[in-house]
Amino acid sequence: MNHLIHILTTLFLLSFAYSNTQPNIVVILADDLGYGSLGCYGNQQARTPHIDKLAANGIKFTDFHSNGALCTPTRAALMTGRYQQRCAWVADSELSPLFREQRKKNPMQRWAWGISTEEITIPKLLHAVGYQTAIIGKWHLGYDEKFHPLNFGFTHFRGFIGGGVDYHTHVATHGTQQLDWWKDRKIENELGYTTDLLSKYAKEFIANHKARPFFLYIAHATPHSPWQVRQVDTQKADAIRYQEMIETLDESVGGIISTLREYQLEENTLVIFCSDNGPQGPRAFPANGVLQGKKGSLLEAGHRVPCIASWPGKIPKGITSSEPAMTMDFLPTFANLASATIPQNHLIDGVDLLPTLTKQSPTPERTLHWKHGDAWALRKGDWKVIGKNTTVTMLFDLSSDIAEKKNLLKDQPKVASELLSLHQKWVKQPSFQ
Repeated sequence: MNHLIHILTTLFLLSFAYSNTQPNIVVILADDLGYGSLGCYGNQQARTPHIDKLAANGIKFTDFHSNGALCTPTRAALMTGRYQQRCAWVADSELSPLFREQRKKNPMQRWAWGISTEEITIPKLLHAVGYQTAIIGKWHLGYDEKFHPLNFGFTHFRGFIGGGVDYHTHVATHGTQQLDWWKDRKIENELGYTTDLLSKYAKEFIANHKARPFFLYIAHATPHSPWQVRQVDTQKADAIRYQEMIETLDESVGGIISTLREYQLEENTLVIFCSDNGPQGPRAFPANGVLQGKKGSLLEAGHRVPCIASWPGKIPKGITSSEPAMTMDFLPTFANLASATIPQNHLIDGVDLLPTLTKQSPTPERTLHWKHGDAWALRKGDWKVIGKNTTVTMLFDLSSDIAEKKNLLKDQPKVASELLSLHQKWVKQPSFQ
């Protein structure tokens, strides 16, 4: 009996040590949520107490950017830690000239395209070092079966493959107009409001995998169109429904944090909340704060998005960081936390944010790039340039003009020329061709 007790005690201690050296990681990704859409980012209309509390208990980024101005490019960068231009067709999502040309010839060609199955991804890296890995929600990195998320290192999947679904019927609102609601590799519909169902599955995953480290990627549909609330009400104004969707998202975040606390996992879990790009909501809802632009734009509102990170005991409380960061920074950060090894000679564009999160040191200085069809943008320090093809169209000093109201192109032609040169060098990288 004593021998059995000794074995059980040893196993418990080993399990405890394992969980403390490899923290759980939860990423909650909103869809089309603007920089100014939350209370903690200055919104006076939407009630977001749970997300606001997450920010109060951790770090709030004021200079965080999605890699793209659309869903797919950002998600590709998030999964791979690389600029999406290294991920074949998702470089400009469905805006690349090659993709447009192919779609004219065959409108259904889009379903055969997706992220390369050879890519190194966050779930692949973490699963290799003992993590259970789940995607709950939107994938949008390839529609064909060979691009299924379970082929990229995820061990669990509940949600939808495409760009959006009806929140009640779960029928795709993009492309096929067919049922897009998956349980692992099977399409299987059920009753329920999409945001609530995804929240339920996220909490169930936490409860079922609390004994070992896990990576949970909750990719919400909210507040992406269609603007539908729990109870179908076509009489409500679009802005009211949009606001209610954001508040339902806030409830989901609160439920997930509560579940982590219930199972005493909060102090061993890094939680990150952010958005995949800027908003495309009703004009009556103040989604941007002072920023200009929207989803699809390379003005700040198209890619500067809210980002909050919380990890009690590891990340200081109530910190606001103005350090520039991007979606592609998650992979190297998580790999470091999990003691996962990125293969040698595999180029990663992102940087490890752990020193920034723990306030030990600032993010390394670097030039940041965006591309959207023929348009592009580049950020170096406080200078930001926007162009189209080989022409610079706008130049801003973000240190004094975050709203991008004063185009300094005529005043600072030398700066614009230098930044154009950096962009041209960037797009000529062999792996981008």
